[in-house]
Amino acid sequence: MRLTRWRRDARGAVSILAAASMVAVVGFLAVAVDLGAMFLQARKLQGMADLAAISAADDLTGAQAAAEATVAANGWPSGAVATQVSTGVYAPDPEKAADARFAAGAAPPNAARVTLRAPAQLFFARLLIGDRPVEIARTGTAARAELASFSIGSRLASLNGGVANALLSGLTGSEVNLSVMDYEALLKADVQLFDYLDALSTDLQLDGASYDEVLRTRISGLQALGPLARLLDDQGEDRAAAAVRALAQATGDLPVDLKGLFDLGPYGAQDRAAGAGVALNALGLTNAMLQLAGGERQVKLDLGAGVPGLADVDVWLAVGEPPAGSAWLAITDSREVIVRTAQTRLYVEAKTPASGLLALAGAAQVKLPLIVEAASAEARLHALNCAGRSGELSVRPSVGFAAIGEVDVSRLDDFQQPLTVSRAQLITTPLLKASALARADLGGETWKTVAFAGTDIEGGVTKTVATDDIVRASVSSLLGGLDLRVDLLGLGIVLGQGPVTSLLRAVLQTLAAPLDGVVNSLTSLLGVGLGEADVRMNGISCRPAVLVA
Repeated sequence: MRLTRWRRDARGAVSILAAASMVAVVGFLAVAVDLGAMFLQARKLQGMADLAAISAADDLTGAQAAAEATVAANGWPSGAVATQVSTGVYAPDPEKAADARFAAGAAPPNAARVTLRAPAQLFFARLLIGDRPVEIARTGTAARAELASFSIGSRLASLNGGVANALLSGLTGSEVNLSVMDYEALLKADVQLFDYLDALSTDLQLDGASYDEVLRTRISGLQALGPLARLLDDQGEDRAAAAVRALAQATGDLPVDLKGLFDLGPYGAQDRAAGAGVALNALGLTNAMLQLAGGERQVKLDLGAGVPGLADVDVWLAVGEPPAGSAWLAITDSREVIVRTAQTRLYVEAKTPASGLLALAGAAQVKLPLIVEAASAEARLHALNCAGRSGELSVRPSVGFAAIGEVDVSRLDDFQQPLTVSRAQLITTPLLKASALARADLGGETWKTVAFAGTDIEGGVTKTVATDDIVRASVSSLLGGLDLRVDLLGLGIVLGQGPVTSLLRAVLQTLAAPLDGVVNSLTSLLGVGLGEADVRMNGISCRPAVLVA
């Protein structure tokens, strides 16, 4: 009976169950405490990894030491921290996953990745696993923004007002009549790129639009040049502003493709660029715009007797389409971004009055035709030194050829086919015929490095890089190797040395200096040069490292 009654008695059952459950509750509590402790320690380790990554990215040459010093300064309560540092290149490519944007070991480095491994301090778990350590690891990646702005084709050293007006009139299809002083005012004036783009965005009522969206907007030359004139007004550059307004009126409704001018790099997706100092030359920017305007890509210029030393000058000019994806100015930290000039062909026919024996032979004029073909010049970033605010560009000058000879001007703008240069007919009379041919090919298709000190960048200095054989490109050098043939009375008698030949050579030499001036003025305004490239570093932006992953 008593046994049966005891078996049926339920009093105290809860106490038994509670006692049994307490073991499990205490176990779960111990696990929770240890997991919480590990979570807090992991967060602290992540913070240390992030700080160490920033320190390493700010000192890439001593990245390991910088990271270890940061870790030591923060301390770790339970043993030593293993610090692994790797430097490389971080590219913010949205097409890649965040952890795939860092390429360890790539050069030149702009980022650091730091991985920290440390023992976690546990409490109750030690009863089960003993003193065996439990390791936790965290990784931080930081990159620093080192951007350089550079441009190509800013050759503006020599100005000839008449030649410049003729060229810009041909490109715009309207009358341009600026003085040499106007061009010099434009040459001396700089504006800030992002000030210009902000003003353009305001004019176009593109509130909140990114810079890339502004550049993609279809606009006319009048719209593009208006903000530039206002900025020059604000800077007190009155003559330069008036010159830009005159060019804007001449350009009118011709479309301008600004996207083809600028590669803004990481700034393109932004709508503000505070502190990004990128200077632009007003004349260089204006010329670059007009070359991309929707006007003629082949123009004929009749300079008449406007060139001292020449009786008459006719010029045919063909400008090729800019290479796809190549801008006039780039902002980047990549060594792969290349800016290029457009391929250009220039054909000049110069005439001068005949005299002496040449006049007696019935020649009224001596004609000298000259053809110059300049391929694209290229430039890219070579090195950037934020500490010294300096940099280096790799430049491949334009190659091509210069020749005394005649070409079919109707095929001048067909850049898919090579030009055929035939002997130039200098004089053609019943008594006297003279022909000539000379050619100089420019080689040097190698990259050359040009350095820009901080003072060069601040002063807007343009530097010229030439091929090794640039000396052969002048008219005088062509005349030195001229194959000259003089035929008297149409009898097929070719004269070598003699008074007629000597006189003709002397006359041709008088054409050399004025012809060089015409060629230099036109190529200067187009930003090209045979066997040469002009480059400028427009600014450097160096910012402290920031976390990127």
